[in-house]
Amino acid sequence: MMKKNKFGKYNLSLFFMGKGVSVIGSSIYNFAVGLYVLKLTGSALNYGITLMLSILPLILISPFGGVIADRFNKKIIVVSMDIINGLLFIAIYLLTEKMNFSLGLVYLTTILLNSFGTLFAISIEAAKPNLVKEDRLIKINAYSKLIDSISSVLGPIVGGIIYALFDIRAFVLFNGISFLISALSESFMDFNYYTKESHVKINTSFRNDFKEGIHYFFKNKAIVEYFFIFATLNFLLGFSVNVPAPYLINEVFKLSSAQFGLINGLFPVGLIIGSLTIESLLKKFTYKKVLLSMNLFLAILAGMIGLPYQVLTSSVQLTIFYGLNFCLMGLAIAYVDVPITTLLQQEVPSHLLGRVMSILMSLVKVVLPIALVVSGAAISVMPIKLIPIIGALASAGFTLYLMNKEHQLNKLNFENIE
Repeated sequence: MMKKNKFGKYNLSLFFMGKGVSVIGSSIYNFAVGLYVLKLTGSALNYGITLMLSILPLILISPFGGVIADRFNKKIIVVSMDIINGLLFIAIYLLTEKMNFSLGLVYLTTILLNSFGTLFAISIEAAKPNLVKEDRLIKINAYSKLIDSISSVLGPIVGGIIYALFDIRAFVLFNGISFLISALSESFMDFNYYTKESHVKINTSFRNDFKEGIHYFFKNKAIVEYFFIFATLNFLLGFSVNVPAPYLINEVFKLSSAQFGLINGLFPVGLIIGSLTIESLLKKFTYKKVLLSMNLFLAILAGMIGLPYQVLTSSVQLTIFYGLNFCLMGLAIAYVDVPITTLLQQEVPSHLLGRVMSILMSLVKVVLPIALVVSGAAISVMPIKLIPIIGALASAGFTLYLMNKEHQLNKLNFENIE
């Protein structure tokens, strides 16, 4: 069922504004408060704890956040989380008029902000198919990826500027007001604009709802396949890129910190370009073709991380090579992320989407730290230039298997039509 088309455009603009303010504000705060802790304590350990506390709620809450998103009104959750975050920051601002913004208060604020932010993110992601028509799912997913990409760029830049020029309390107040503005914009969104199915009431227990999500997840072959694509991609990045690339750039090739920063900065640039161009690409090719082709392309790019070992010599050549490689990886990741998210939204019933997506993301997040540990251990026992190649071959092999499977399926369907 659908209302007038103009409301779809209205939802899209409000989504961009609402999620943009929430995600970018949280990213800037997490970076700025990390620097504040470093200055306050002079301890790298406390700085690391702050970063860990910004990630921990995502890991712990995600598996259950999907059940909450599916059980309750998504609009109420989304708007409420932004209101609570806004009031939290304003309360912290008022509280620090009478006391210092202590380390304990920083830790508590970071945990609460990211806990509410996790529920917000899961709920608004699960609500996407009801916010726009099906043919605009790609656009809203591209917007969502664009917001995430911009936040990864603006977080460190704006966070660093705020930390250098303003008192941390002023930013706390500004962030609180921003969250309330975001909540206001989201309150105008129609979360039932487009529905393909009648509303399914959930009357079972929280535990049974969670088990239902897990059962549906592992029963559906397409979803399990998407999980393995995501998992393979995350393992590839962790094993072949995240550990070997910084080691090669800094320890082997001895590039400057400015050159290393430039190389890393080009990765989110690629993400942004990918987010802006994916919609046009998917008008020409099928989602599955783009998804698998880009997965294979990522494997090739990751395998090339160790290529300059005996080929390139000057620091300028190395900076250009790695900068271009990282930019293309960012582009390809956007080209994988948006189609796979859209396919999931089309595959999964809306009353299960929150649970399925939260389970998927939780399982995928376990893969990355494993890949990082294995890669770090591998560096000590084999030549570092081989590590990117090993990960790339494994990822490419799996992707080629899926490509062949897809080709055989298309061939069978074509023969049946004839």
